[in-house]
Amino acid sequence: PYEKRNRKTLKKVEELSADCDLLFLPSFTHLDVPFLKKGISKPIVFDPLISKYMTKVFDLKTIWRYSPRAYKNFLKDKRAFKSSDLIIADTQSHKEYFCKHFGVDENKIIIVPVGVDTSEFFPENEPVEAGDKIVVGFYGTFIPLHGIDKIILAANELKERKDIRFEIYGKGFLFNKISPLAGKLGLSNIVFKGWVDYRELNNVINTMDICLGIFGDSIKTELVVPNKIFHYAACGKPIVTRDTTAIKEIFTPDRNIVLSANNPVSIAGAILHLADNPDLRTKIGQNAYNMINSEFNET
Repeated sequence: PYEKRNRKTLKKVEELSADCDLLFLPSFTHLDVPFLKKGISKPIVFDPLISKYMTKVFDLKTIWRYSPRAYKNFLKDKRAFKSSDLIIADTQSHKEYFCKHFGVDENKIIIVPVGVDTSEFFPENEPVEAGDKIVVGFYGTFIPLHGIDKIILAANELKERKDIRFEIYGKGFLFNKISPLAGKLGLSNIVFKGWVDYRELNNVINTMDICLGIFGDSIKTELVVPNKIFHYAACGKPIVTRDTTAIKEIFTPDRNIVLSANNPVSIAGAILHLADNPDLRTKIGQNAYNMINSEFNET
């Protein structure tokens, strides 16, 4: 790491990279790519993870689409992509977005799915028993991508089912805006469990009977398969998530995942279908586990 992007830093990086074949720049280093390209002769491989422009303008909506700040973030993406010799995208859908909106040559992008380290996420030998409740679980940082408001509304659809409990882990961007919705609806079947340390996530996921993915409305939802989906699958859990092109690049509907339309009624219906069919839950979860371990295992 370096503190300033200046001539001294360029010289230092050039010296350090003398014996390297390439420079790899990880996620969120958009500004560093064009900076280093000015003074380093080695090829640059860039893993952006996200588009800053798309995330801030269309997902978080913290910047107005036609503002100078939006254009500035667009340029951060475009300059980083132009200065890269090779770009990593996590899905074909994401690759196509980069090509269409930033004019990136498709031959410049390779696809590397997120995957999962199965030494960190795996089925527990003795999972925690939830008693007579079917636990429908989710974890996340409450960003628009997650669509947690729809999860709460799905819980409202299932409020008469006393055997189903929703457990939501995490806090973040929209927590104070979204979480009061459960109180307004008078729901007793949903619990906000708060933040959980990453090291405890495997244990938490293993307490869930059904796991929930993402249900956002933004462009980003259509393009990504987030970490949580891989984590759930590595634990052998049946997953319900929004039907998108990106998710179907990795998973097969009704074989190793259950997809729903992006509305509370459809989400509730998918949950109910799994809740009432324990054998199906086992089958979907096992198929997801097998697929992840054979094709998307980082270890």
